[in-house]
Amino acid sequence: MKVVLLRHIQQKDNHTFTVEWSDGKTRDYRLSDVQRHCPCAKCCSEKVLTVEEGVRANRIVSVGRYAMRIEFTSGCSAGIYDYEMLRKL
Repeated sequence: MKVVLLRHIQQKDNHTFTVEWSDGKTRDYRLSDVQRHCPCAKCCSEKVLTVEEGVRANRIVSVGRYAMRIEFTSGCSAGIYDYEMLRKL
């Protein structure tokens, strides 16, 4: 199985970021959609995760060479989004 890495990330607008993957594919990600898949313990324990469409990111930081952590304006910042999971969204 070939490992696909994140080559470049860019903010598209206040609610969307674009990722260019090492295999040349490019994809836009809406922050609200990404947060709905938050893997942190708090978000996973909620029966229905309610996310406002207008959620924004205060900051997106790299976690090693395999993931990113997003500090959402909604207050959640504990989820680590590995690149494999992002590719599947």
